[in-house]
Amino acid sequence: MPIKLLLARQIFDSTGVPTVEVDMVTELGLFRIGVPSTDSKKIAEATQLRDNNPAQYFGMGVSSAIKNINVIIAPELIKQNLEVTMQKEIDQFLISLDGTENRSRLGANAILCVSLVVAKAGAAKKGVPLYRHISDMAGVTTIILPVPHFTILTGGILSSNGLPFQEYIIMPTGASSFADAMRIGSEIYRYVKNAIANKFSVDCTYVSDSGGFSVPLQSHRDALMFLTDAIKQCGYVGKAEIAINAAASDMFKDGAYDLEFKNPSSNPQEYMSSDKLAEIYLDNIKEFPVCSIEYGFQFDDWSAWSTLTSRTQAQIFGNDLTQTNLRRVGLATERKAGNAIGLRLNQAGTFTEVIEAFKLLKSNGFASVVVDRWGDTEDVFLADLAVGLSTGQMKCGAPVRSERVGKYNQIIRIEEELGALSKYAGKNYRGLN
Repeated sequence: MPIKLLLARQIFDSTGVPTVEVDMVTELGLFRIGVPSTDSKKIAEATQLRDNNPAQYFGMGVSSAIKNINVIIAPELIKQNLEVTMQKEIDQFLISLDGTENRSRLGANAILCVSLVVAKAGAAKKGVPLYRHISDMAGVTTIILPVPHFTILTGGILSSNGLPFQEYIIMPTGASSFADAMRIGSEIYRYVKNAIANKFSVDCTYVSDSGGFSVPLQSHRDALMFLTDAIKQCGYVGKAEIAINAAASDMFKDGAYDLEFKNPSSNPQEYMSSDKLAEIYLDNIKEFPVCSIEYGFQFDDWSAWSTLTSRTQAQIFGNDLTQTNLRRVGLATERKAGNAIGLRLNQAGTFTEVIEAFKLLKSNGFASVVVDRWGDTEDVFLADLAVGLSTGQMKCGAPVRSERVGKYNQIIRIEEELGALSKYAGKNYRGLN
């Protein structure tokens, strides 16, 4: 089933920033996907191609990436006459066509969009759901539905409040099913919204891009106490736990961590060493139902990651630590820097590279967490990815906003389709058993 047509266009992500969408036509019909985007690039991420024309979209347009698909990739790929089930061969062709290590010539947004739409068409060719096609490619034999990470509160650079860390998250680890996890998450979210409106004001219930509330709390401990009480009041003690996304690079200054970094007059003498920051995390894990620490240190503070991992049984989750880059994933596994790693589609250049990162993590006893981007689209590929890889965890923001909820709704549909075969990761979200 060769590709008959490949056509790209510019659409918009959930933050109003341009991104790439591709249509692919085969004998089975039309397949479409839009890729998530981000306005910032980490050091090891594949390079999204932007127009850099300040007169349009503040330089964030993607017409050059679209042109590369329509003028270069489409005719060359169609000429190869490859079956859409040949994901590795097609992705390798795209990598060779680009010819750069970081996909900067044709653009990772252009290459990834084509790579992902091939996966969709490949599933149709095989006559199976997308998640089944993904599990086949990854060698996964047992389908597990993920524990969602629901963003509830936001701080850090996303808010002017006193919270130093970027996200405070609920994980329904004690739910009986994914649908039950959605009920727990949505009820806690609704309780928190009402509590914020009553205690502060309705203005404080407006949400960030990922759906979290920028509540005017003044300390990290206040946030943990607030969420712990919300879990208790909703009747979910033992069923819902807390995850912290520290986004520590935002606090990193001169080799130390400034938890008052939003204060322009913060005192350098009060900056914390890695060891001191680790003690805060360890104390949080002991005192509160905290089960996961994400982005706890700056992404090159390798020894801090390794040391904290060795001192706790909790999940130490490296997201931007590895940036879905195979070299950095290898370093993390070698140094035991964390015990879980985030997989983000648009940090890698092709879908095959995402699968390779997953396999490398799994073979080294690391958990994987499928993660969205701030600038996501309404496409639900990420849900099928989390189920197909059976990662046990998916982080897509709060149970609000259609680009987030659409992915959760897709897993509800998959759970219904699986019926009695459905298995929810629950307490075993890291796949330790």
